[in-house]
Amino acid sequence: MANDEVGQDGGAAPRAIVRAKARPSIVWLIPLIAALVGLYLAYWAWSEQGPQITIVFESAEGIVAGQTKLKYKEVDVGVVETVELNEDLSRVKVTASMAKELSGFLTEKTRFWVVRAEVSAAEISGVDTLLSGAYLAVDPSSEGERARVFEGLEKVPVVRSDKPGTLFHLRAQELGSVDVGSPVYYRWLNVGQIAGYELDEAGESVNVQVFVEAPHDDRVRSTTRFWNASGLDAVVTAEGVQVDTPSLMSMLVGGIAFETPATVTVAQDVPENMVFELYPNKQATRRPRYSRKTRYMLFFEDSVSGLVHGSPVEFRGIKLGEVLDVDIELDLDTNEFRIPVVIEIEPERLGLAGRDIKVNQASVLKSMVARGFRAQLATNNIITGQKAVAFDFIEGAKPAEIQFGRGYPVLPTVSGGLDAITERVTGIVDRIDKLPIESIGENLDRVFASLAETLVSVEALTASANTDLLPTMTASLEKLESTLASADALIAPDSAMAQELETLVVDLAGAAESLRLLAERLEEYPEELLRGKAE
Repeated sequence: MANDEVGQDGGAAPRAIVRAKARPSIVWLIPLIAALVGLYLAYWAWSEQGPQITIVFESAEGIVAGQTKLKYKEVDVGVVETVELNEDLSRVKVTASMAKELSGFLTEKTRFWVVRAEVSAAEISGVDTLLSGAYLAVDPSSEGERARVFEGLEKVPVVRSDKPGTLFHLRAQELGSVDVGSPVYYRWLNVGQIAGYELDEAGESVNVQVFVEAPHDDRVRSTTRFWNASGLDAVVTAEGVQVDTPSLMSMLVGGIAFETPATVTVAQDVPENMVFELYPNKQATRRPRYSRKTRYMLFFEDSVSGLVHGSPVEFRGIKLGEVLDVDIELDLDTNEFRIPVVIEIEPERLGLAGRDIKVNQASVLKSMVARGFRAQLATNNIITGQKAVAFDFIEGAKPAEIQFGRGYPVLPTVSGGLDAITERVTGIVDRIDKLPIESIGENLDRVFASLAETLVSVEALTASANTDLLPTMTASLEKLESTLASADALIAPDSAMAQELETLVVDLAGAAESLRLLAERLEEYPEELLRGKAE
Protein backbone atom coordinates (compact mmCIF):
# COMPACT_ATOMS: atom_id res chain seq x y z
CA MET A 1 0.00 0.00 0.00
CA ALA A 2 1.24 3.40 -0.94
CA ASN A 3 0.34 4.96 2.39
CA ASP A 4 2.14 2.32 4.44
CA GLU A 5 5.41 3.38 5.99
CA VAL A 6 8.46 1.18 6.03
CA GLY A 7 9.68 0.07 9.43
CA GLN A 8 13.24 -0.39 10.59
CA ASP A 9 13.09 -4.06 9.85
CA GLY A 10 11.86 -3.36 6.37
CA GLY A 11 8.27 -4.39 7.04
CA ALA A 12 5.13 -2.24 6.96
CA ALA A 13 4.47 -0.20 10.18
CA PRO A 14 0.96 -0.33 11.86
CA ARG A 15 -1.29 2.57 11.13
CA ALA A 16 -3.00 4.62 13.96
CA ILE A 17 -6.70 5.02 13.74
CA VAL A 18 -8.16 8.23 15.31
CA ARG A 19 -11.75 8.08 16.44
CA ALA A 20 -13.90 10.81 18.23
CA LYS A 21 -14.63 10.05 22.05
CA ALA A 22 -18.27 9.70 23.01
CA ARG A 23 -19.76 12.41 25.40
CA PRO A 24 -20.97 11.47 28.99
CA SER A 25 -24.58 10.56 29.17
CA ILE A 26 -27.00 13.20 30.60
CA VAL A 27 -28.33 10.59 32.93
CA TRP A 28 -25.35 11.14 35.27
CA LEU A 29 -26.37 14.77 35.89
CA ILE A 30 -29.45 13.73 37.89
CA PRO A 31 -27.63 12.00 40.79
CA LEU A 32 -25.02 14.79 40.77
CA ILE A 33 -27.68 17.47 41.18
CA ALA A 34 -29.40 15.37 43.84
CA ALA A 35 -26.11 15.06 45.76
CA LEU A 36 -25.53 18.81 45.61
CA VAL A 37 -29.07 19.52 46.83
CA GLY A 38 -28.60 17.04 49.66
CA LEU A 39 -25.34 18.66 50.72
CA TYR A 40 -26.97 22.09 50.65
CA LEU A 41 -29.93 20.89 52.70
CA ALA A 42 -27.59 19.24 55.19
CA TYR A 43 -25.54 22.44 55.52
CA TRP A 44 -28.69 24.53 55.87
CA ALA A 45 -30.06 22.21 58.54
CA TRP A 46 -26.74 22.28 60.37
CA SER A 47 -26.44 26.08 60.16
CA GLU A 48 -30.02 26.56 61.36
CA GLN A 49 -29.69 24.12 64.22
CA GLY A 50 -29.65 25.73 67.68
CA PRO A 51 -27.45 24.80 70.63
CA GLN A 52 -28.03 21.72 72.76
CA ILE A 53 -28.30 22.31 76.52
CA THR A 54 -28.62 20.25 79.69
CA ILE A 55 -31.02 21.15 82.53
CA VAL A 56 -30.90 19.43 85.91
CA PHE A 57 -34.13 18.96 87.90
CA GLU A 58 -35.09 17.24 91.14
CA SER A 59 -37.81 15.31 89.33
CA ALA A 60 -38.88 14.67 85.72
CA GLU A 61 -42.59 14.85 86.51
CA GLY A 62 -44.48 15.83 83.34
CA ILE A 63 -41.35 15.87 81.13
CA VAL A 64 -41.42 13.50 78.14
CA ALA A 65 -38.51 13.05 75.70
CA GLY A 66 -39.39 14.11 72.16
CA GLN A 67 -42.69 15.71 73.24
CA THR A 68 -42.16 18.31 75.96
CA LYS A 69 -41.61 21.76 74.47
CA LEU A 70 -39.60 24.70 75.73
CA LYS A 71 -41.53 27.97 75.49
CA TYR A 72 -40.92 31.66 75.91
CA LYS A 73 -43.94 33.97 75.78
CA GLU A 74 -45.98 30.98 74.59
CA VAL A 75 -43.68 30.51 71.55
CA ASP A 76 -41.90 27.18 71.03
CA VAL A 77 -38.14 27.73 71.31
CA GLY A 78 -36.95 24.15 71.80
CA VAL A 79 -37.80 20.55 72.47
CA VAL A 80 -36.69 17.95 75.03
CA GLU A 81 -34.60 15.22 73.42
CA THR A 82 -33.61 12.93 76.30
CA VAL A 83 -34.48 12.46 79.98
CA GLU A 84 -32.14 10.40 82.15
CA LEU A 85 -30.88 10.03 85.69
CA ASN A 86 -27.47 11.27 86.77
CA GLU A 87 -24.68 9.04 88.03
CA ASP A 88 -25.80 8.82 91.69
CA LEU A 89 -29.53 8.67 90.79
CA SER A 90 -30.21 11.77 92.91
CA ARG A 91 -31.35 14.06 90.12
CA VAL A 92 -32.61 14.12 86.53
CA LYS A 93 -30.73 15.41 83.50
CA VAL A 94 -32.84 16.80 80.68
CA THR A 95 -31.20 17.38 77.29
CA ALA A 96 -32.95 19.81 74.97
CA SER A 97 -32.34 21.37 71.57
CA MET A 98 -32.89 25.13 71.47
CA ALA A 99 -33.81 27.43 68.61
CA LYS A 100 -30.96 29.29 66.98
CA GLU A 101 -32.48 32.66 67.93
CA LEU A 102 -31.83 31.95 71.64
CA SER A 103 -28.11 31.24 71.23
CA GLY A 104 -27.11 34.67 72.48
CA PHE A 105 -29.51 34.51 75.47
CA LEU A 106 -28.33 31.27 77.06
CA THR A 107 -26.14 32.61 79.86
CA GLU A 108 -25.51 31.74 83.48
CA LYS A 109 -28.48 33.92 84.45
CA THR A 110 -30.96 32.14 82.17
CA ARG A 111 -33.58 30.17 84.12
CA PHE A 112 -35.79 27.16 83.35
CA TRP A 113 -38.75 25.71 85.26
CA VAL A 114 -41.57 23.26 84.63
CA VAL A 115 -45.04 24.72 84.08
CA ARG A 116 -47.83 22.39 85.17
CA ALA A 117 -51.35 22.82 86.50
CA GLU A 118 -51.17 24.02 90.11
CA VAL A 119 -53.97 24.93 92.51
CA SER A 120 -53.19 26.96 95.64
CA ALA A 121 -55.01 29.36 97.95
CA ALA A 122 -53.39 32.29 96.16
CA GLU A 123 -54.13 31.35 92.54
CA ILE A 124 -54.79 28.65 89.95
CA SER A 125 -52.11 28.48 87.25
CA GLY A 126 -51.13 26.31 84.31
CA VAL A 127 -54.69 25.21 83.50
CA ASP A 128 -53.86 24.93 79.77
CA THR A 129 -51.32 22.19 80.52
CA LEU A 130 -54.13 19.83 81.51
CA LEU A 131 -54.75 19.25 77.78
CA SER A 132 -51.42 20.09 76.15
CA GLY A 133 -49.17 18.65 78.83
CA ALA A 134 -46.44 20.28 80.90
CA TYR A 135 -43.74 22.37 79.25
CA LEU A 136 -40.47 24.02 80.22
CA ALA A 137 -40.64 27.79 80.55
CA VAL A 138 -37.55 29.83 79.64
CA ASP A 139 -36.49 33.16 81.11
CA PRO A 140 -33.63 34.20 78.78
CA SER A 141 -30.92 36.66 79.74
CA SER A 142 -28.06 38.25 77.83
CA GLU A 143 -26.13 39.11 81.01
CA GLY A 144 -23.29 36.97 82.26
CA GLU A 145 -21.15 34.33 80.56
CA ARG A 146 -22.43 31.80 78.03
CA ALA A 147 -23.58 28.49 79.53
CA ARG A 148 -24.89 25.12 78.31
CA VAL A 149 -25.63 23.45 81.66
CA PHE A 150 -28.36 24.92 83.86
CA GLU A 151 -29.97 24.31 87.26
CA GLY A 152 -33.73 24.02 86.84
CA LEU A 153 -36.05 25.84 89.26
CA GLU A 154 -38.54 23.83 91.26
CA LYS A 155 -40.96 26.77 91.65
CA VAL A 156 -42.16 29.43 89.26
CA PRO A 157 -40.03 32.58 89.86
CA VAL A 158 -41.83 35.80 90.72
CA VAL A 159 -39.24 38.09 89.14
CA ARG A 160 -38.84 37.55 85.41
CA SER A 161 -37.19 39.47 82.62
CA ASP A 162 -40.49 39.94 80.78
CA LYS A 163 -42.17 41.50 83.82
CA PRO A 164 -40.80 45.01 84.61
CA GLY A 165 -40.60 46.03 88.25
CA THR A 166 -38.28 46.33 91.26
CA LEU A 167 -37.27 43.90 93.99
CA PHE A 168 -37.26 45.34 97.52
CA HIS A 169 -35.80 43.84 100.69
CA LEU A 170 -37.70 43.76 103.99
CA ARG A 171 -36.79 42.59 107.46
CA ALA A 172 -39.30 41.17 109.95
CA GLN A 173 -39.11 39.74 113.45
CA GLU A 174 -41.52 36.98 112.39
CA LEU A 175 -42.68 35.84 108.94
CA GLY A 176 -46.33 35.55 109.87
CA SER A 177 -48.81 33.92 107.51
CA VAL A 178 -47.25 35.06 104.23
CA ASP A 179 -45.60 32.82 101.65
CA VAL A 180 -43.92 33.01 98.27
CA GLY A 181 -46.49 34.26 95.77
CA SER A 182 -48.60 36.09 98.36
CA PRO A 183 -49.84 39.44 97.02
CA VAL A 184 -48.40 42.88 97.70
CA TYR A 185 -50.98 45.67 98.03
CA TYR A 186 -50.94 49.41 97.49
CA ARG A 187 -54.19 51.04 98.56
CA TRP A 188 -55.55 47.47 98.48
CA LEU A 189 -54.69 47.03 94.79
CA ASN A 190 -52.56 43.99 93.95
CA VAL A 191 -49.31 45.46 92.62
CA GLY A 192 -46.81 42.67 93.24
CA GLN A 193 -45.90 39.41 94.95
CA ILE A 194 -43.62 38.05 97.64
CA ALA A 195 -40.56 36.69 95.83
CA GLY A 196 -38.89 34.81 98.69
CA TYR A 197 -37.74 34.80 102.31
CA GLU A 198 -34.93 33.40 104.47
CA LEU A 199 -33.48 33.67 107.95
CA ASP A 200 -30.59 36.06 108.42
CA GLU A 201 -27.16 34.75 109.37
CA ALA A 202 -27.73 35.31 113.11
CA GLY A 203 -31.19 33.72 112.98
CA GLU A 204 -32.74 36.72 114.77
CA SER A 205 -34.93 38.01 111.95
CA VAL A 206 -36.40 37.04 108.59
CA ASN A 207 -35.33 38.65 105.33
CA VAL A 208 -38.24 38.98 102.90
CA GLN A 209 -38.02 39.92 99.22
CA VAL A 210 -41.04 41.53 97.58
CA PHE A 211 -41.44 42.32 93.89
CA VAL A 212 -43.46 45.43 93.00
CA GLU A 213 -44.49 45.69 89.36
CA ALA A 214 -43.94 48.82 87.28
CA PRO A 215 -45.11 51.57 87.40
CA HIS A 216 -46.13 51.04 91.03
CA ASP A 217 -42.52 50.47 92.07
CA ASP A 218 -41.98 54.24 91.70
CA ARG A 219 -44.38 54.73 94.62
CA VAL A 220 -41.90 53.11 97.01
CA ARG A 221 -39.82 55.87 98.60
CA SER A 222 -37.22 56.03 101.36
CA THR A 223 -39.95 56.67 103.97
CA THR A 224 -42.36 53.97 102.76
CA ARG A 225 -43.78 51.66 105.43
CA PHE A 226 -44.52 47.96 104.76
CA TRP A 227 -46.76 45.89 107.04
CA ASN A 228 -48.22 42.40 107.22
CA ALA A 229 -51.76 42.68 105.85
CA SER A 230 -52.80 39.13 106.76
CA GLY A 231 -55.86 38.62 108.92
CA LEU A 232 -57.88 41.30 110.68
CA ASP A 233 -56.35 44.58 111.84
CA ALA A 234 -58.75 45.74 114.55
CA VAL A 235 -58.31 48.90 116.65
CA VAL A 236 -60.50 50.04 119.53
CA THR A 237 -60.97 53.84 119.56
CA ALA A 238 -63.38 56.32 121.09
CA GLU A 239 -65.54 55.91 117.98
CA GLY A 240 -65.74 52.14 118.35
CA VAL A 241 -63.96 49.17 116.80
CA GLN A 242 -62.29 49.83 113.45
CA VAL A 243 -61.48 46.79 111.29
CA ASP A 244 -59.03 47.18 108.42
CA THR A 245 -58.42 44.29 105.99
CA PRO A 246 -58.02 44.28 102.19
CA SER A 247 -60.09 41.23 101.31
CA LEU A 248 -61.15 37.78 102.41
CA MET A 249 -58.44 36.30 100.17
CA SER A 250 -55.67 38.13 102.08
CA MET A 251 -57.00 36.61 105.30
CA LEU A 252 -56.51 33.15 103.78
CA VAL A 253 -53.25 33.47 101.81
CA GLY A 254 -51.63 36.43 103.59
CA GLY A 255 -50.14 39.51 102.01
CA ILE A 256 -48.05 42.63 102.50
CA ALA A 257 -49.24 46.21 102.05
CA PHE A 258 -47.34 49.48 101.88
CA GLU A 259 -47.86 53.23 101.84
CA THR A 260 -45.77 56.38 102.11
CA PRO A 261 -47.08 58.49 105.03
CA ALA A 262 -46.29 62.11 105.72
CA THR A 263 -43.22 62.20 107.99
CA VAL A 264 -40.70 64.73 109.25
CA THR A 265 -38.08 63.13 107.02
CA VAL A 266 -38.44 64.15 103.37
CA ALA A 267 -39.19 61.17 101.10
CA GLN A 268 -36.38 60.44 98.64
CA ASP A 269 -35.47 57.78 96.11
CA VAL A 270 -34.76 54.37 97.63
CA PRO A 271 -30.99 54.05 98.25
CA GLU A 272 -29.18 51.00 96.97
CA ASN A 273 -29.30 47.98 99.31
CA MET A 274 -31.84 49.68 101.59
CA VAL A 275 -33.70 47.29 103.91
CA PHE A 276 -37.24 48.24 104.95
CA GLU A 277 -38.81 47.23 108.24
CA LEU A 278 -41.80 44.89 107.91
CA TYR A 279 -44.29 45.88 110.62
CA PRO A 280 -46.67 43.29 112.12
CA ASN A 281 -49.74 45.42 111.29
CA LYS A 282 -50.74 48.84 110.02
CA GLN A 283 -51.07 50.35 113.48
CA ALA A 284 -47.44 49.53 114.19
CA THR A 285 -46.33 51.66 111.21
CA ARG A 286 -47.31 54.77 113.13
CA ARG A 287 -44.57 53.97 115.64
CA PRO A 288 -41.21 54.92 114.11
CA ARG A 289 -38.68 52.13 113.82
CA TYR A 290 -35.14 52.10 112.54
CA SER A 291 -33.12 49.51 110.68
CA ARG A 292 -30.08 49.50 113.01
CA LYS A 293 -30.18 47.95 116.48
CA THR A 294 -27.42 47.72 119.07
CA ARG A 295 -27.34 45.77 122.33
CA TYR A 296 -25.82 46.89 125.62
CA MET A 297 -25.67 45.60 129.17
CA LEU A 298 -26.52 47.46 132.36
CA PHE A 299 -25.86 46.48 135.98
CA PHE A 300 -28.28 47.53 138.74
CA GLU A 301 -28.02 46.99 142.48
CA ASP A 302 -31.52 48.27 143.26
CA SER A 303 -34.73 46.25 143.06
CA VAL A 304 -35.85 45.75 139.45
CA SER A 305 -39.38 44.67 140.33
CA GLY A 306 -41.59 45.61 137.38
CA LEU A 307 -38.75 45.49 134.85
CA VAL A 308 -39.45 42.64 132.40
CA HIS A 309 -38.74 41.62 128.84
CA GLY A 310 -40.18 44.29 126.57
CA SER A 311 -40.01 47.12 129.11
CA PRO A 312 -39.20 50.40 127.36
CA VAL A 313 -35.80 52.06 127.24
CA GLU A 314 -36.25 55.84 127.08
CA PHE A 315 -34.33 59.08 126.87
CA ARG A 316 -36.23 62.08 128.21
CA GLY A 317 -39.55 60.43 127.41
CA ILE A 318 -38.61 59.24 123.90
CA LYS A 319 -38.44 55.50 123.39
CA LEU A 320 -35.02 54.27 122.26
CA GLY A 321 -35.59 50.50 122.47
CA GLU A 322 -36.61 47.79 124.88
CA VAL A 323 -35.34 45.39 127.53
CA LEU A 324 -34.40 41.95 126.22
CA ASP A 325 -33.40 40.09 129.40
CA VAL A 326 -33.21 40.56 133.17
CA ASP A 327 -31.09 38.19 135.28
CA ILE A 328 -29.14 38.05 138.55
CA GLU A 329 -25.51 37.12 139.24
CA LEU A 330 -23.06 37.01 142.12
CA ASP A 331 -19.88 39.07 141.93
CA LEU A 332 -17.23 36.67 143.23
CA ASP A 333 -14.81 39.52 143.96
CA THR A 334 -17.16 41.41 146.30
CA ASN A 335 -19.63 38.61 147.20
CA GLU A 336 -22.45 40.97 146.29
CA PHE A 337 -25.38 40.37 144.03
CA ARG A 338 -26.04 42.54 141.04
CA ILE A 339 -28.64 42.41 138.32
CA PRO A 340 -27.50 42.43 134.66
CA VAL A 341 -30.03 43.82 132.19
CA VAL A 342 -29.60 43.42 128.42
CA ILE A 343 -31.18 46.19 126.37
CA GLU A 344 -31.53 46.77 122.64
CA ILE A 345 -31.70 50.33 121.38
CA GLU A 346 -31.99 51.98 118.00
CA PRO A 347 -28.98 54.33 117.88
CA GLU A 348 -30.39 56.30 114.96
CA ARG A 349 -32.96 57.81 117.36
CA LEU A 350 -30.05 59.54 119.12
CA GLY A 351 -28.49 60.65 115.85
CA LEU A 352 -25.81 57.96 116.10
CA ALA A 353 -25.64 57.26 112.36
CA GLY A 354 -23.09 57.79 109.67
CA ARG A 355 -20.97 56.14 107.04
CA ASP A 356 -19.01 54.20 109.66
CA ILE A 357 -21.80 53.62 112.15
CA LYS A 358 -19.79 51.50 114.60
CA VAL A 359 -16.90 53.94 114.96
CA ASN A 360 -19.20 56.96 115.09
CA GLN A 361 -21.50 55.34 117.64
CA ALA A 362 -18.64 54.31 119.95
CA SER A 363 -16.98 57.74 119.89
CA VAL A 364 -20.22 59.66 120.45
CA LEU A 365 -21.34 57.37 123.28
CA LYS A 366 -17.93 57.70 124.95
CA SER A 367 -18.26 61.49 124.86
CA MET A 368 -21.83 61.31 126.20
CA VAL A 369 -20.81 59.06 129.10
CA ALA A 370 -18.02 61.48 129.98
CA ARG A 371 -20.67 64.25 130.21
CA GLY A 372 -22.84 62.24 132.63
CA PHE A 373 -24.94 60.03 130.35
CA ARG A 374 -26.31 57.38 132.74
CA ALA A 375 -29.08 54.78 132.91
CA GLN A 376 -31.42 54.50 135.88
CA LEU A 377 -34.64 52.75 136.81
CA ALA A 378 -37.83 54.78 136.56
CA THR A 379 -41.48 53.99 137.28
CA ASN A 380 -43.33 53.90 133.98
CA ASN A 381 -46.80 53.13 135.34
CA ILE A 382 -47.75 53.95 138.94
CA ILE A 383 -50.85 51.73 138.91
CA THR A 384 -49.21 48.56 137.56
CA GLY A 385 -45.76 49.24 138.95
CA GLN A 386 -44.14 48.70 135.55
CA LYS A 387 -40.64 50.11 135.32
CA ALA A 388 -38.51 51.39 132.49
CA VAL A 389 -34.85 52.11 131.87
CA ALA A 390 -34.40 55.88 131.58
CA PHE A 391 -31.27 57.52 130.19
CA ASP A 392 -30.35 61.10 130.94
CA PHE A 393 -27.42 63.38 131.66
CA ILE A 394 -26.98 63.31 135.44
CA GLU A 395 -25.42 66.44 136.91
CA GLY A 396 -22.59 65.64 139.28
CA ALA A 397 -22.44 61.93 138.34
CA LYS A 398 -19.32 60.06 139.31
CA PRO A 399 -16.80 59.61 136.47
CA ALA A 400 -17.34 56.37 134.52
CA GLU A 401 -16.48 54.75 131.20
CA ILE A 402 -17.96 52.18 128.83
CA GLN A 403 -16.63 48.73 129.75
CA PHE A 404 -15.80 46.12 127.14
CA GLY A 405 -14.86 42.46 127.46
CA ARG A 406 -18.25 40.86 128.11
CA GLY A 407 -20.77 39.81 125.51
CA TYR A 408 -22.07 43.38 125.18
CA PRO A 409 -20.62 46.83 126.00
CA VAL A 410 -21.54 47.83 129.58
CA LEU A 411 -22.98 51.31 130.09
CA PRO A 412 -22.77 53.01 133.51
CA THR A 413 -25.84 53.34 135.72
CA VAL A 414 -26.97 55.37 138.73
CA SER A 415 -29.50 54.67 141.46
CA GLY A 416 -33.07 55.59 140.77
CA GLY A 417 -36.46 55.59 142.43
CA LEU A 418 -36.56 55.79 146.27
CA ASP A 419 -32.78 55.46 146.55
CA ALA A 420 -32.29 58.49 144.34
CA ILE A 421 -34.81 60.48 146.40
CA THR A 422 -33.07 59.42 149.61
CA GLU A 423 -29.69 60.50 148.24
CA ARG A 424 -31.10 63.88 147.23
CA VAL A 425 -32.75 64.41 150.63
CA THR A 426 -29.48 63.44 152.34
CA GLY A 427 -27.59 65.92 150.20
CA ILE A 428 -30.03 68.68 151.06
CA VAL A 429 -29.74 67.89 154.79
CA ASP A 430 -25.95 67.96 154.55
CA ARG A 431 -26.04 71.35 152.92
CA ILE A 432 -28.40 72.66 155.61
CA ASP A 433 -26.07 71.35 158.32
CA LYS A 434 -23.17 73.24 156.77
CA LEU A 435 -25.01 76.55 156.91
CA PRO A 436 -23.79 79.05 159.70
CA ILE A 437 -27.22 79.36 161.28
CA GLU A 438 -26.03 81.13 164.51
CA SER A 439 -24.09 83.76 162.57
CA ILE A 440 -27.06 84.30 160.27
CA GLY A 441 -29.31 84.78 163.36
CA GLU A 442 -27.00 87.42 164.88
CA ASN A 443 -26.84 89.30 161.59
CA LEU A 444 -30.63 89.22 161.34
CA ASP A 445 -30.94 90.68 164.89
CA ARG A 446 -28.66 93.58 163.97
CA VAL A 447 -30.58 94.17 160.74
CA PHE A 448 -33.92 94.22 162.55
CA ALA A 449 -32.57 96.65 165.23
CA SER A 450 -31.25 99.00 162.52
CA LEU A 451 -34.57 98.78 160.71
CA ALA A 452 -36.43 99.78 163.90
CA GLU A 453 -34.22 102.86 164.34
CA THR A 454 -34.80 103.82 160.72
CA LEU A 455 -38.58 103.62 161.19
CA VAL A 456 -38.39 105.92 164.27
CA SER A 457 -36.43 108.51 162.27
CA VAL A 458 -38.91 108.36 159.42
CA GLU A 459 -41.80 108.90 161.83
CA ALA A 460 -40.08 111.97 163.41
CA LEU A 461 -39.38 113.41 159.96
CA THR A 462 -43.01 113.00 159.01
CA ALA A 463 -44.20 114.84 162.16
CA SER A 464 -41.79 117.73 161.49
CA ALA A 465 -43.02 117.99 157.94
CA ASN A 466 -46.61 118.23 159.08
CA THR A 467 -45.72 121.05 161.56
CA ASP A 468 -43.30 123.24 159.55
CA LEU A 469 -43.47 122.47 155.85
CA LEU A 470 -47.19 122.25 155.24
CA PRO A 471 -48.11 125.89 156.23
CA THR A 472 -45.25 127.31 154.14
CA MET A 473 -46.23 125.19 151.14
CA THR A 474 -49.87 126.32 151.49
CA ALA A 475 -48.90 130.05 151.42
CA SER A 476 -46.66 129.50 148.37
CA LEU A 477 -49.45 127.81 146.48
CA GLU A 478 -51.83 130.73 147.21
CA LYS A 479 -49.29 133.26 145.87
CA LEU A 480 -48.75 131.18 142.73
CA GLU A 481 -52.48 131.03 142.14
CA SER A 482 -52.77 134.87 142.43
CA THR A 483 -49.90 135.38 139.97
CA LEU A 484 -51.49 133.07 137.40
CA ALA A 485 -54.80 134.96 137.70
CA SER A 486 -53.05 138.31 137.01
CA ALA A 487 -51.27 136.87 133.98
CA ASP A 488 -54.53 135.51 132.65
CA ALA A 489 -56.12 138.99 132.96
CA LEU A 490 -53.26 140.63 131.03
CA ILE A 491 -53.42 138.25 128.06
CA ALA A 492 -57.23 138.15 127.79
CA PRO A 493 -58.52 139.12 124.27
CA ASP A 494 -60.52 142.17 125.57
CA SER A 495 -57.77 143.54 127.80
CA ALA A 496 -56.03 146.93 127.12
CA MET A 497 -52.64 145.26 126.78
CA ALA A 498 -53.98 142.89 124.15
CA GLN A 499 -55.44 145.80 122.11
CA GLU A 500 -52.21 147.78 122.33
CA LEU A 501 -50.22 144.73 121.20
CA GLU A 502 -52.58 144.37 118.22
CA THR A 503 -52.11 148.07 117.26
CA LEU A 504 -48.34 147.71 117.59
CA VAL A 505 -48.37 144.68 115.29
CA VAL A 506 -50.38 146.64 112.65
CA ASP A 507 -47.94 149.57 112.79
CA LEU A 508 -44.97 147.27 112.46
CA ALA A 509 -46.57 145.67 109.39
CA GLY A 510 -47.06 149.17 107.80
CA ALA A 511 -43.47 150.09 108.54
CA ALA A 512 -42.24 146.89 107.00
CA GLU A 513 -44.28 147.58 103.85
CA SER A 514 -42.79 151.07 103.58
CA LEU A 515 -39.26 149.71 103.92
CA ARG A 516 -39.98 147.18 101.16
CA LEU A 517 -41.17 149.94 98.79
CA LEU A 518 -38.11 152.06 99.62
CA ALA A 519 -35.77 149.15 98.89
CA GLU A 520 -37.42 148.53 95.53
CA ARG A 521 -37.15 152.27 94.63
CA LEU A 522 -33.48 152.48 95.51
CA GLU A 523 -32.74 149.28 93.60
CA GLU A 524 -34.29 150.87 90.51
CA TYR A 525 -32.85 154.44 91.03
CA PRO A 526 -29.76 154.23 93.21
CA GLU A 527 -28.62 157.81 92.20
CA GLU A 528 -31.42 159.28 94.26
CA LEU A 529 -29.34 158.53 97.40
CA LEU A 530 -27.00 161.38 96.22
CA ARG A 531 -29.20 163.78 94.19
CA GLY A 532 -32.49 163.12 95.86
CA LYS A 533 -35.77 162.33 94.23
CA ALA A 534 -36.40 164.20 90.99
CA GLU A 535 -39.41 166.49 90.81
